[in-house]
Amino acid sequence: MDNKKFAFESDEVSIAFVLTNGLGDCIMAKKVFNALVELEPNCIIDVFCVEEINKIFIESFYTDSKNLNLILTLDEKSQNIFKQYDLALSVSGSITVVLNWVNVQRLQEMSSVLLKSAIEIDKHNKRNNHNLELSILRNLTMSRILNKNWSWFLSCNEALPIRDDKINIPLLPEFKPQFDALKLDKYITIYSDISRFGLPKAKAWPMRCLVEYVSRMKKRMPQIEIVQIGGGDMKIDNADHHYLGVNLELTKHILANSLLHVGCEGGLIHLATALGTKCLVLFGYTSIHYYSYLRNINLASDICYPCMCVLKDGSFDYRACVLGAKEPPCMLSHTPQAVCEVTCNYLKNKA
Repeated sequence: MDNKKFAFESDEVSIAFVLTNGLGDCIMAKKVFNALVELEPNCIIDVFCVEEINKIFIESFYTDSKNLNLILTLDEKSQNIFKQYDLALSVSGSITVVLNWVNVQRLQEMSSVLLKSAIEIDKHNKRNNHNLELSILRNLTMSRILNKNWSWFLSCNEALPIRDDKINIPLLPEFKPQFDALKLDKYITIYSDISRFGLPKAKAWPMRCLVEYVSRMKKRMPQIEIVQIGGGDMKIDNADHHYLGVNLELTKHILANSLLHVGCEGGLIHLATALGTKCLVLFGYTSIHYYSYLRNINLASDICYPCMCVLKDGSFDYRACVLGAKEPPCMLSHTPQAVCEVTCNYLKNKA
């Protein structure tokens, strides 16, 4: 902890900020983090991570904020200290904000505006059952009706000042020499999304589609290199470069300099978008209404409807297709030929 004290040991407003889920969720949750800072600019925030890998994400995505104090692992012992903070809340991915503790008396004295926001979040959650699975299904349905994406829902009906889906992610200059050493010129980035069980996710484009896409791209635009990134170990045949499992900071530089990032909705899409790189995103299992950014090229499947969380065993590892298909028809509807055509149409004015 670098001899730092807990936030609640300071004289400023202290916040315990609990994060769950993966890379993309940590990025989107930064909107909540920044909203808290806007409400109380002098607050000090300790971040509690459910999984160890989330610490790496927080160090990479949040350390540009002077309000970040400690990055800790969430365990039974840490939960017992929440009542020592002025405010403790959990951000469940891109879905909901849940209050764990509010010190009403302290906030009345120190930050009435933050207290007001906490009260409104509590009212919002009481009106809308904040059971996570029910919240996901409700939000996915309402996003299509209201034409709002995840950022609006994280505002808890505007209880938090979240006005858009733009996120600033720092790009550390000390990793630029490593990027320059790769000698990449004109390239696009792609990735293969494999679950923790080594199985294709229901939201992923099948590997054979990726391989055919690469083959078509190399014929159509041989001057554009294809760079595979990500944390998996399944290489996409014929990609020019494979940077799998490399340092996250180097991955950020690769993404930030890519002409286009291509893939299914997921953490690397959110990261690339935050870094200012345009993405071509294939939607099927996940909702295009909820998870898309207008500044990207978003391709919706023309068959079936998004079925995220309809089946319980598909809630968080995305394995299950409602139709029971090994390769979900929604993702197969994105043909390599069509995706290649969209890519080339975009790149012909960029390369």
